[in-house]
Amino acid sequence: MSMTIPRPRPLSLRSVIWTAALALPIVPLLLSASSVSAQTDGTGNVETDVDADAESPSDALVIEDAQSSLIKNAFIAAPLSGVVSSVDVQEGDQVQVDAVLVRLRADLAEKELVAAKAALDAARLESDNDVNLRYAKRTLQVREHEMQQSRLANQAYPGAVSDFELEEIRLKVDQAALAIEQAQHDLMVAAAAANEKQAAVSIAQTRLDRHTVRTRVDGMVAEIDVQPGEWVEAGEPIVRILSLDPIRVEGFVDGKQHGPQLVGRAVQFTPAGTNNGEPLRGRVTFVSPEMHPVTGQVRLWATVDNPDGKIGSGASGALLVE
Repeated sequence: MSMTIPRPRPLSLRSVIWTAALALPIVPLLLSASSVSAQTDGTGNVETDVDADAESPSDALVIEDAQSSLIKNAFIAAPLSGVVSSVDVQEGDQVQVDAVLVRLRADLAEKELVAAKAALDAARLESDNDVNLRYAKRTLQVREHEMQQSRLANQAYPGAVSDFELEEIRLKVDQAALAIEQAQHDLMVAAAAANEKQAAVSIAQTRLDRHTVRTRVDGMVAEIDVQPGEWVEAGEPIVRILSLDPIRVEGFVDGKQHGPQLVGRAVQFTPAGTNNGEPLRGRVTFVSPEMHPVTGQVRLWATVDNPDGKIGSGASGALLVE
């Protein structure tokens, strides 16, 4: 017994149109969900374009061959010529501002200070001496009393004191008043002289202090160029002091793409050979305006914190500008 398989009925034109209409809204939904647009070329192949906004480039900058250098590297010079009396520090010592480094012989300066102080004491004694002023005031009182008595005598006994004698008494009164003014003037001059001697003492003290060489920066003593008994000239460097915290990191960047806009950006410096260590952090402090005529590069400086002096001058590594 044979079975007859029925053939499928061909779709009508109306069925094809309705099927295509129902399928159209699904296509844009699929395309928007995948962010991929499909295009068919002449051969029937499908080309896909990835959305350009799906990934944004990073503006971080990495300088692979950066190198550290010192920010504080002070050469302390002798303020005057003389013989070194003592050296109060050693290489490697940590010093603070105003710490004594070297002392020069100061025999003459000490004697000049003693003389200046003695002159000041004498001037102060003179300025404090008001004997003449008190004597002049007392003299004026006596002369005024004498004038008063002479007038009373003439009132009681007209002509008891002649006019000539009254003029002499009046002159003595005027002299006593002028003596008071002179005594006050002398005290003012003596006070000014005392101030002058005080200034002379300050100058002598300054000269003496210059024989003691002190540091004006914090840091570590890296070099000492003098020994006790040695003669030094004024302005000659005698001690070098450096500081490792903070430290400068230098590198080169493309001057056509980067410039002063990098100043203030945070940085991380990872010294070579310390992959597991914490990077040193800081900020860009300077970008040179001078571009190399051949390479087109400019120098970049960053100041980074270097606690405990972990790295020294000349250390190389990677500098990341965030």
